[in-house]
Amino acid sequence: MDSDSDDDVFNMDAVVLTADEDEDVLSEGDILKEAELAVIDSNSARIEQLQTQTSNARSHATLDLALLLSRGEYADVVRHESVQSLWKSLGDAVRRLGLTTKHPCTRITQALEEVFVADPSNMQPLSYTVLFAGAAFLNLFVQLNYTGPAMEDAALADLLPMLHVLLDDSTVEATKSTLHSHALVSLQVDGESPFSICEYPVFLETARCLLHFVGLQSKVNWTHSDPDDHITKPTPLANFLRRPRTVHGMARPLNPQVTAALLALSTGAWWTGRSLMTHQRLLITKEPSNTLWTETQLCFSVVVGRSYPSDTYLSARAQLEWGLAQHVFEIHGKGRASFDDAMAASGLTVQMSGSMGKRTKYQVKSVAQMVLHATSRVENVAGASASALAEAQTTHVDFGGQSSGEMEEANEEGDPLSFEDQLVADGKAAYRNITRDQADPDNILLEHVAFEDGAAASDSNLQVIDQAILLSMCLDVKNNNPADGLTSEQMVRDPCETQRSRERAILQMQALVDQHTTRLTITQTSLKAIQDAAPAHERLAYVYSVIFPPRYELKRDLADRYLSCGVFASALATFQELEMWDEVVQCFQLLDQPKRAEALVRERLAVAPTPLMWCCLGDLTEDVAHYETAWEVSKHRFARAKRTWGRKMFEQHKIDEAIGHFQDAVRVAPMYTQAWFFLGSLSMRTEDWPTAVQAFTRVVQLSPDDGEAWGNLGSIHLRLRQHNEAFNAFQEALKQRRTLWQMWENFVLCAMQVHKFGDAMYAMHQLLDLRDKHKRPVDHEMLAWLVEAIVYPQADAIADDGGENEAATIDMHAVYPLDDDDNDDGVVPRAPTAASDANYKTQLAKLLGRTTSIVTNNPKVWQVYAHFHDGCGHKAKALECRLKECRALQKAGWDKNQHDVELLCRAAKRLSVSYIEDGSKASLHACRLYLRGVVKKSQVDFADNPDVQDLQRVLHQLETLEAQAN
Repeated sequence: MDSDSDDDVFNMDAVVLTADEDEDVLSEGDILKEAELAVIDSNSARIEQLQTQTSNARSHATLDLALLLSRGEYADVVRHESVQSLWKSLGDAVRRLGLTTKHPCTRITQALEEVFVADPSNMQPLSYTVLFAGAAFLNLFVQLNYTGPAMEDAALADLLPMLHVLLDDSTVEATKSTLHSHALVSLQVDGESPFSICEYPVFLETARCLLHFVGLQSKVNWTHSDPDDHITKPTPLANFLRRPRTVHGMARPLNPQVTAALLALSTGAWWTGRSLMTHQRLLITKEPSNTLWTETQLCFSVVVGRSYPSDTYLSARAQLEWGLAQHVFEIHGKGRASFDDAMAASGLTVQMSGSMGKRTKYQVKSVAQMVLHATSRVENVAGASASALAEAQTTHVDFGGQSSGEMEEANEEGDPLSFEDQLVADGKAAYRNITRDQADPDNILLEHVAFEDGAAASDSNLQVIDQAILLSMCLDVKNNNPADGLTSEQMVRDPCETQRSRERAILQMQALVDQHTTRLTITQTSLKAIQDAAPAHERLAYVYSVIFPPRYELKRDLADRYLSCGVFASALATFQELEMWDEVVQCFQLLDQPKRAEALVRERLAVAPTPLMWCCLGDLTEDVAHYETAWEVSKHRFARAKRTWGRKMFEQHKIDEAIGHFQDAVRVAPMYTQAWFFLGSLSMRTEDWPTAVQAFTRVVQLSPDDGEAWGNLGSIHLRLRQHNEAFNAFQEALKQRRTLWQMWENFVLCAMQVHKFGDAMYAMHQLLDLRDKHKRPVDHEMLAWLVEAIVYPQADAIADDGGENEAATIDMHAVYPLDDDDNDDGVVPRAPTAASDANYKTQLAKLLGRTTSIVTNNPKVWQVYAHFHDGCGHKAKALECRLKECRALQKAGWDKNQHDVELLCRAAKRLSVSYIEDGSKASLHACRLYLRGVVKKSQVDFADNPDVQDLQRVLHQLETLEAQAN
């Protein structure tokens, strides 16, 4: 079959078979599809019903897997006979095909393809087995790292031998530590590494391999970085064409029959998308992976394109998880439209309103309070589960808890405090039951806002999926609104209130880290307590529908906050626990302990010579050879080595070498903004404008609020005389960095070139506001250009000085590149008002008037102001401006400097023209007296100067005119 037909098979959509509601009996295919959807919904009761409707042995085995999965018995799914049989066939295929040298994902994919092709009549059951096994491994990883309950190593030991197929060396024993180390390398993507302190990353590795086969049907694994940028330029799903990823321009799809069997699964792409999001969140970097996003969009294009008639809430969940994926990968808009679609699909109605009420105990007058009214389409009538009720009454270890029996005995002792207050005082209360007053008697806030309208205080019992949608709307509020009080008021209490107090934020984050545990508490040691604790399937039922942080993610945020507040020792301890060695070295350096840092790095290199450790050693020893070693050890995949190597070359003034290193870095990791910025800055130094434009364009695509990048992009376009592009770039730049005078000067020039005179005058006002920052003289050339363009639109140039007027010369090369660390204190933005041609003169008059009120001793400004009044027909004002121009030129010692004498003589000549046009006897007399004084002083040292002689002739002419007037 040719490649075109392969693509056609890849783009096939699964046939959705829905049961006729009037029929009592479902077909075998319908039963399995119903079971698939029930697994997504954790609906074990529905699967038990389906088991009674089939007598097929293969279907029963598949339903057994689905039932175990929906009950949270994920390890038992892997132990199931059908999974074990599949795994045996898989291992045989790996050995038979000799695939041990390939990446585990490619190895598993090719081996599974071989297993499927070898048994074509059994493809459907095999597809479900692979799907449910992959989902089980994924949920095991999420249970151990996100939700709990934790599991002892002994309970999972029997699963490890079967994972030996993932290892490259068949002679190595499949121990926990061996599989752990191998998985951390295998899960690297786009040159970024995962957290090493996660529990059993091999389970995620296995899930990714199995679900990659099921959901992507391709032999191109995640180690092959996608060359195209799909994050800054995402394709809307409405226009999305689902194509397999390629390596070296070649797609590597599976066998068409195998692909068709996998596409028939209803939730294969859904589980694959979940595994991709989990993979992204495991990476240490906060930058989204372009490769993982490309695969995620491939999967969710299928998920949201399906219909789910058997459960309308599944459509809402699909849209919600698609929106969360966009949030995790920081796609423009961050899922807002998908959250709205989820709300519409679920029937949730949300209204932000207000109601009068009181917040404090001593508040007398009610004030307006923000209220959120939310109602589900169908009210949730289900009560809390037995396990949830049991857990709510369990005392948490953080409060030194005791059992419920001990609580009753304490009550019988007759303490004068109430029963609940005594428990709080003794630190023995269940942490869910502590009220605000019990925790802090001096607190002035009410437990809840006291509304005057009782309806405002009533809570609707929302469906769980609707509660998850509301949480996603909180993410949308944070993503699309400024960080102010109103934004915070629209959300429930944020995990850390950084806007109010950095110290409070750290304390709250530390409390979250302390309470974030996947293990049962001390008070749950009895068998009944363990049985009553929330089981895995309840904890994981909606974990993919909310942004629930794993412990290592919380600890990373906590360490970052410690570092930002200067608490270096605490940050160091946390970073060491997370094995974030880059940050560990940074903390040691901040603590002025470089020797300890180097000893630590060399110790780690002896244990595992990773590219990161070689880079850390290079940072400490300033030896660039270590970066080269890191690059080679990573097989040219570790972009950090090239970025640091490039910086070192720049510090040694080897610009061309530095540019080459940064080009290699962005080729491997195209989502790293600072590398693109540095590449653009270096390209500007070498005047490589195409590369600079490409680099800064990528920066603003990745980070649209980077004002420096927009400014530099505008400067480059200005150099290339691309004024429209430069104007647009400077407009974006000034939205972010309004106090950079260089940017305003460049913006004025662009605005004049594209005839945006209103914007140009607004920018001139901004430059006047910023005079205390730059101390630069007023740009009289730009003022002259404005006057010429607005008042004399038909004139080509100002010709008062016969072509010698400096105001007519515009320096087109006055472009100021911006540094990445330019300080920006921030001012209140003021948007320019749209001005028509009719009021440009009024605006220009205000600008010139304000300029001359601030700068009174600049003769060029007075000359431009006089020229403006000439064009407007204000002869008297023009004469007054020229007189002030002459006075500004008569500074101390002017008659001793030839240049100053020449300038004053020319200005006096222009002044005489205005006096002569007036023609009155008084004007002629005043002009004669003024010119006689100027000529007299000028002739002392410069009697032969042509300008002095010319002015003397004007003086004789005035004397003649005055005599005739008498």
